[in-house]
Amino acid sequence: MHRFRSGIACAVLAIVVAGCGGSTTADIGSQLVMARVKDAVNLDPSHATDGLSLNTTIEVLENLVTFKPGTFDIMPALATKWSSDAAGTTWTFTLRSGAKFTDGTPADAAAVKFNFDRWRLKNDPAHGAFSYPYYATQFGESTSSVITDVRVASPTSVVFKLASPLGPFLRDIAMPSFAIGSPTAIRTDPKGYEQRPVGSGPYSVAEWVKDDHITLQANPTYSGSLPKPTFGTVIIRDIPDQATSVLSMEKGDIQMLTDPRPDDATALAKQKGVTVVNQPANNNSYIAMNVEKKPFDNLLVREAIAYAVDINAIRTGLYATGTVNADNFTPPGMLGENPSVKIYPHDPAKAKALLAQAGLPNGFTTNLYYPTSPRPYMPQPQRVAETLQAQFKLAGITVVLQPLEFGVFLSKVRNGEHEMCLIGWTGDNGDPDNFFYNLLDENAAHKGTAQNYSFWRDPAFHKLMLAGQNTVDEGKRKAIYMQANKMVHDQVPVVTLVHLVVPIAISSSLSGYVPSPDTRYNFALIKPAAAK
Repeated sequence: MHRFRSGIACAVLAIVVAGCGGSTTADIGSQLVMARVKDAVNLDPSHATDGLSLNTTIEVLENLVTFKPGTFDIMPALATKWSSDAAGTTWTFTLRSGAKFTDGTPADAAAVKFNFDRWRLKNDPAHGAFSYPYYATQFGESTSSVITDVRVASPTSVVFKLASPLGPFLRDIAMPSFAIGSPTAIRTDPKGYEQRPVGSGPYSVAEWVKDDHITLQANPTYSGSLPKPTFGTVIIRDIPDQATSVLSMEKGDIQMLTDPRPDDATALAKQKGVTVVNQPANNNSYIAMNVEKKPFDNLLVREAIAYAVDINAIRTGLYATGTVNADNFTPPGMLGENPSVKIYPHDPAKAKALLAQAGLPNGFTTNLYYPTSPRPYMPQPQRVAETLQAQFKLAGITVVLQPLEFGVFLSKVRNGEHEMCLIGWTGDNGDPDNFFYNLLDENAAHKGTAQNYSFWRDPAFHKLMLAGQNTVDEGKRKAIYMQANKMVHDQVPVVTLVHLVVPIAISSSLSGYVPSPDTRYNFALIKPAAAK
């Protein structure tokens, strides 16, 4: 896991830890403006699955534990300390005394229980008709959840009971989807909470104008493990036209720009007063084939797709320097990396031969859904889709492209309407379970909430996933996930394309930004350069 940590991150981390709980207060008139190419989908992190939503809610709500900036190491958040019994099935968390949500209500053990019960229990009054996709994929559905009970021992002590040991438990609950919100706000207006969540984090949501901007206001009562915010206001602007956003960065109208295209990142890096920082490669981009639809139920066809793709051409032509071929489904350096697993070589003739063997000597016609807006793992989705279309044509496969707005795209692929889709993932917690179980396990293949967009259900793979979750021995888990990488390669439910570093452009007027593997911003760390 520590390979994700950069020298810059370590240096800044020393400052962060030293300044935890410091007395610095926000300058109410100070403002930080960041732009990105797409708006959030919704701001209730228990419902959201896209990074643009979750990277916003991270600023507003706290988890029991969180990740040290720049790493996937665990540090305190609402909980100041924690312990488990010898069996690994009882976890006790001691909470920060006096913590409050921005509505003035206590962020205490009862609030922690309320949130977890809301997510895990379908008969809980607060559960409602919402879906909780991350909870289902990380901990299981209501009756089969690995979390069997959450008990309030005192206002500052909460106890979790697990049905069995869960290797990534602490990293799981540090994920943004399990941030603790105000029970009062959720009970009062659960739909409104999707627009304006109420937490105990460094910032609160002051305004959300859909497809235009989100305004965050510094929380004067924040007392957590990050420094108190320096900027009184943070405005997250939605600028879909990337040429406009680059011009805004050059003119100084914005101070940060996420996910610039490779050419734009190169140009901005040469601009006086702008620094381009690469966030660690903790992602993948891939083609998912819906195995519930013919001809993708046939392994020979899926292998043909893999041979038809020229990943080297895609990487060198459409991605920035630092991008690597995705030999494994999981990113480089992650537990379970299997050096014997390599991408399928580009071989259109081999693809045609496999199709003929599958009874499709003349090829076939299919569709490819893709999102129109750039993603951190895919800054140019249309160009990738068009390149794939041309490559598939060489193998006798006609692909009809289906470009879709991201929210519509997610809805359709979660329901399995596609035959193929172009998608990707940015890791949440530094654990291979977060890639494999979330994206390829049978438990993630329920239509409507699916994140397993291939709808591949392999009992042997599911058994591996459970084994990886139910052991805390890192050596055993490494062997399990090495086998999982080999199985995904051999069964080809997906064709993984690349793992890439994610650039972010930052004005030289700022200091303190820490590039993080899950692409979170941590606005509380950022301050004017003169305030170093």
